[in-house]
Amino acid sequence: MTQNGRSKICKKRTRRASQAQGSIPVIGLAGGIGSGKSLLASQLAQMGCAVIDVDRLAKELRDLPQTRQALGRSLGDQIFTEDGQIDEKALAELVFGSVEQERSSSALARLNAIVHPRVVDKCRELIEQYRHQEGHLAVVLDAPLLFEAHLDCCCDVIIFIQSKSAVRSQRVRAERGWTEKQWSQREKTQILLDKKRDMSDYIVENNSSKTDLRCHIQRLFPRLLGKTGSVQRKAWPSEAFSER
Repeated sequence: MTQNGRSKICKKRTRRASQAQGSIPVIGLAGGIGSGKSLLASQLAQMGCAVIDVDRLAKELRDLPQTRQALGRSLGDQIFTEDGQIDEKALAELVFGSVEQERSSSALARLNAIVHPRVVDKCRELIEQYRHQEGHLAVVLDAPLLFEAHLDCCCDVIIFIQSKSAVRSQRVRAERGWTEKQWSQREKTQILLDKKRDMSDYIVENNSSKTDLRCHIQRLFPRLLGKTGSVQRKAWPSEAFSER
């Protein structure tokens, strides 16, 4: 609970639903790098949701022969290993680590232009697949670039996971082995966090333990299940939900 006795879950606004009434909702997760999106996705999976790991999906689609060919034509052969596979280190250096920032930004834009449309199409396919399967309460999009890839258009509701910068930095260093510079470079290529937060429907804080995060999402979850077929999206005053 916060000092005023309210939970760390804030309602931001309603969203225009993209699916028909009566269908299970699609929940998008947004937040900074290291905010805990994948942790929240795993907790929602335990609560009965089907989770689409968009980062894993993007890498699978990127590594398909036809996608590799398109990337080679656009970015050059330096992104490949000797056996023709994607060289993760070389690709990351090209799109995130170039001293020539303008060149780096251009390479990232070309990478995204090739990969993102394929990711969106596959996500839509999987959403429909999960909706026709029994036993799922919702579909969750665990996407590092939810807004950047325009996957928010597939969602009925979006949760922004809010976490302090120092906490996120410590997590990525411990869990991914990134340096502070690597984390900062990648974060600069994304939409500003304030804008992501404003485009989301709910804010859930994740600055402490996994147990606290689970408590927050368990309180919010019943509200999320009623979000399919929401009325026209409109701005709402910031509102916190009281603890029960």
